[in-house]
Amino acid sequence: MPDITHNGWRLFYHQWGDEGPGVLLIHGLGSCGEDWPFQADRWQRHYRVIAPDLRGHGRSAPLRGPVTVAELADDVVAVVQAAEVAPAHVIGLSLGGMVAQELALRHPGVVRSLVLVNTFCRLRARTWADRRRVWARTLGLRVFPMSVVARSTARRLFPKPEQAELRRLAVERLQRNDRRSIWWAWQAIRGHDTCERLARISALTLVVHGEEDTTVPYVECQRLAAHIPGARLKTIANSGHATPLDAPNRFNLAVEEFWEQVEGNAHTDLA
Repeated sequence: MPDITHNGWRLFYHQWGDEGPGVLLIHGLGSCGEDWPFQADRWQRHYRVIAPDLRGHGRSAPLRGPVTVAELADDVVAVVQAAEVAPAHVIGLSLGGMVAQELALRHPGVVRSLVLVNTFCRLRARTWADRRRVWARTLGLRVFPMSVVARSTARRLFPKPEQAELRRLAVERLQRNDRRSIWWAWQAIRGHDTCERLARISALTLVVHGEEDTTVPYVECQRLAAHIPGARLKTIANSGHATPLDAPNRFNLAVEEFWEQVEGNAHTDLA
């Protein structure tokens, strides 16, 4: 697994495939670059795929203080440049989708296309139940060990009996995290806000929403699609927050169809 040092931070990334356009996969909170197995295995035959461990996650340097989503996006740019995959088809899930938004806004030249999965432009607690969930998550990350947080998160991500193996792997992966790092990353999520800048995103964009996602409401994905010029919205039925893992075949197909349209537009522009 290659690594680089950017602004004093050691950043690891996973890499698959040797030929074709670049694909950048950006994971969510508490996850890491390993959590794209169904995408990496399929796309490495025709693309150069990279998946960084965001700062504070996986094997990258832990966080010891505040960080912003914009700073995480700058880290990712350094990884993309080191791996020489720009411009890349960018896919971001949850926190990764926030990083992807900042990437498209701050570094549009590295983004070939944009797929935003179960994410939002700003964390909004619209109802009492929403406020309670945000409060509970904040408190949990503050006081409970990662083993407890991991089990709770895994049950929310993969609640169905047939998802037992996904749930087990999620617990295993999540509890490896340093709690302070995840706390600071959570604070970055709470401070994220691109709502007033979405109209400046120039990359062709697909917004994906898992129909059964209990973490990010459908209205937030609608908002992204409505405010990013030309963006399309795709709902994946019988899928929760971790759509690339719990509905990989349908997710991959939706992304591949979108990429075909992106490349078709590029060829038209060149004609």
